[in-house]
Amino acid sequence: MIKGGLTERYAKALYDLGVEKQQVKEYGQQLHLFVDELEQNADFKTIFCGKLVPASIKRQLIEQVFGALATDVKNFIFVIIDKNRERFLPEIMSAYDVLCDRAEGIQQVMVYTAVPLGEAEAESLKTSFEKKLNCKIRLKTAVDKSLIGGLKVQIDDTVFDASLAHQLNALKQTLAVE
Repeated sequence: MIKGGLTERYAKALYDLGVEKQQVKEYGQQLHLFVDELEQNADFKTIFCGKLVPASIKRQLIEQVFGALATDVKNFIFVIIDKNRERFLPEIMSAYDVLCDRAEGIQQVMVYTAVPLGEAEAESLKTSFEKKLNCKIRLKTAVDKSLIGGLKVQIDDTVFDASLAHQLNALKQTLAVE
C-alpha cells in the first residue's frame, strides 16, 4: 500500500466526484473494467505500469482502447499516470469499493483460510457475520497456507486470528515462559 493512505485519498477523490455527478456506480463499474483488463492482460499491464513508456503514449493508448470510459474516469486515470501511481490502481479500486459499500451500509469482511472455502462454507460464514455484526456484509476470501488450519478474519483494522499457526505460536510462547 502507498504510504499515508494515499490509495484511499485517490479513491475518495473519484468517489466524491461520482457523488457530485450522481455517477458513483458507473464510475466504479468503469474503474473495474479498466483494472480487470489491467490484471488479465499481461502485455497491457507491462505497458501501463512500466517506466519505459512515456505518459503521453499511455494516455493515447487509453484514449484509443478505452475511449468509451467517462471523461472523469479517464482524467482520473491520467492523473494516476502523471503521478506515476499506475501500479497502485488495483488498491485504489479496492478502496473505492470500500467507500461504496460503506455508503450502502455494507461492511467488508476479509477471511483468510489455509484451504479454499466452499460455497456453502462461505455462505454460512457470511450469514453468521451478518447476525453478529447486525448489518449486511461483503465477504471476501483468500487462501493463506501459512495459517495451517482455522481462519483469520479482518474487519476494518481489527484482526481475529483463530488459525492453527497462531495457536501453535501462542503455545510455544507459553511453554518458553514457563
